[in-house]
Amino acid sequence: MGTADLIAVRSKVQAGGFESFVDSHRARLVQALTMISLDREAAADAAQEAFIQLFLHWDNIGDYRDPVAWLYRVGINRCKDYRRFMSRTARVVERLGAAQERHAEEDELVEWDPDPGFASVYRSLPKRQRTAATLFYLNDLSVQEIARIMDISEGAVSSHLHRAREALKGLVEAG
Repeated sequence: MGTADLIAVRSKVQAGGFESFVDSHRARLVQALTMISLDREAAADAAQEAFIQLFLHWDNIGDYRDPVAWLYRVGINRCKDYRRFMSRTARVVERLGAAQERHAEEDELVEWDPDPGFASVYRSLPKRQRTAATLFYLNDLSVQEIARIMDISEGAVSSHLHRAREALKGLVEAG
């Protein structure tokens, strides 16, 4: 986002347009989190929790440098929390010798699933490369915005994007 875009977002935030802000960012946030976590249900839950945090901080959000980056950061962190929780749960279930079944429900808000072939290739990317590539290509975010969301330098983002492109190119050519 450029300076003009940040000013527009801050103005919208300060004008009190919570519903408008949510409506304009919900679908793209869920899509990004789906590609990052590779789990649509977890992504929808993480997005919902990010919007709850947004609501709880709404009075102060206009003071944030980039409210959209803050929202994505919260969503990504919730995905990480979910993955850690699932990893711990799986170890406990394994130790107890119980089988765990997952029943997925369709998300009413976002009816989008990545192509299974693409998702399997995409899954092979390291998490940080997958995150950077998703935010850049799917969400059309700039390297600067991605750096703020991922809390890394712009050079690191560029490196992750380059490595992701090279890895995907190699996988596509090999397959």
